[in-house]
Amino acid sequence: MRKVEIGDTGMLTFVIGLLCILVLVFIVPSRTRSWVYPIVRQAVQIKVNYETRDMASYETEHFKIKYTSADADVVGMIAEAAEAAYQPVVNALGYAPRGKSLILIHPNKSELRQAFGWSDNESAMGVYWGGTIQILSPHVWLNKGESVEEFIHSGPMVHEYTHMVFDYLTNGNYPRWFTEGLAQYVEYRVNNYEWKTKSNTLDASMYTMAELDQQFDELPNQALAYRESLAAVRYIAEVYGEDKLQEVISGLKAGKTMDKSISQVLGQDYPSFTSSWQQWAILHMNTATEK
Repeated sequence: MRKVEIGDTGMLTFVIGLLCILVLVFIVPSRTRSWVYPIVRQAVQIKVNYETRDMASYETEHFKIKYTSADADVVGMIAEAAEAAYQPVVNALGYAPRGKSLILIHPNKSELRQAFGWSDNESAMGVYWGGTIQILSPHVWLNKGESVEEFIHSGPMVHEYTHMVFDYLTNGNYPRWFTEGLAQYVEYRVNNYEWKTKSNTLDASMYTMAELDQQFDELPNQALAYRESLAAVRYIAEVYGEDKLQEVISGLKAGKTMDKSISQVLGQDYPSFTSSWQQWAILHMNTATEK
């Protein structure tokens, strides 16, 4: 088979074409987006595969992991954590993407930031975008001597794989707050892990639903925004039941808006839903915080 590579000019054309498609995703009706979005996601994967063509590769039953020589000694641990996340996430969402999911390991914070155009203030252990899970090398953040079990519990695999599966399930039809809340909720169920700090206590100063809907990534207290998103999802699952949470997700899969899916499944309009989950969260989620 003849090997085809994209040269610099071809890659520039590709990127311009991808940007045009991305514009279409945001201006066309939601039903049209349902088939345009997978094309965009596939295009991003082609770009990532091209840019990482010289990296080493390690494959498991459900994942393909790309890494540099600096992480050759931890790729097995990452593979084990990925496979440990696979079935719990698939069971929680009732869906599995076809083929092997791509995981890209960045050896340091600088390269991860560069991949997404972040400032030096940005920091994350993992990111899901465009059909690829990208994680920061465990060498950077895992304490010396910690075991695979500890990496599985505190690492990003369950969280990021939930993002991936949910993205494929709904073809991108969701607000940021909901996918972050859902990823945290599955992480909470699987690993009993919650991100709690002194700055994300749930009280009367919480962000509004409009702020979460429209400005999630720009909100100054990201820890609070994330905890609120978890609270909203936990409220649905714990007050109405897991089956209702699945019905909300099914509504998104069918192309409904978030507020319409919530109102049809829970019988509450969006303002009532907001008031209800915030009151519930103040009573049920303000346990002792972690540093």
